[in-house]
Amino acid sequence: MRGFTLVELLIVIGILLILAAASAPIYGSLQVQAQLDETSAQVIQTLRTARERSVARYNNAAHGVFFDINLGGVDNYILYQGDSYAARDTDYDREIKLESSLSFINSSFTLTGANVDVNFSKGKGKPNNTGSIILRHETSGNRVISVNKKGKIEEN
Repeated sequence: MRGFTLVELLIVIGILLILAAASAPIYGSLQVQAQLDETSAQVIQTLRTARERSVARYNNAAHGVFFDINLGGVDNYILYQGDSYAARDTDYDREIKLESSLSFINSSFTLTGANVDVNFSKGKGKPNNTGSIILRHETSGNRVISVNKKGKIEEN
């Protein structure tokens, strides 16, 4: 006779269930790290886009990023065109909302109210505000994103 017995099939199914149960927490942790890494990369790219547009004098204007830190709410950040967030041209706003599990924590930027405004000078790309901001995940991990006085943007 050829084939598998019921006992053999139950043992294989049991082993597969144990492996699946053991890998679920690892997958969840990898997913959190991937979400944090991806969002950090998007924030850095948005800051670099603002700087590059300012250096290139795109639309003959300065550009910046405004971090809208909503305590207890969903944080977002806005790529804008203008000499400051208050004096921006709203037609060019690009707003990006963070996932509810992510938030910004101001670290060392000068605040505008409870928020952070980083504007890059037209033609030179020098930031008006230097420091770092922390991107935090509610369950695990932080990413620190910094802008130095020369306009270099990096993750520490």
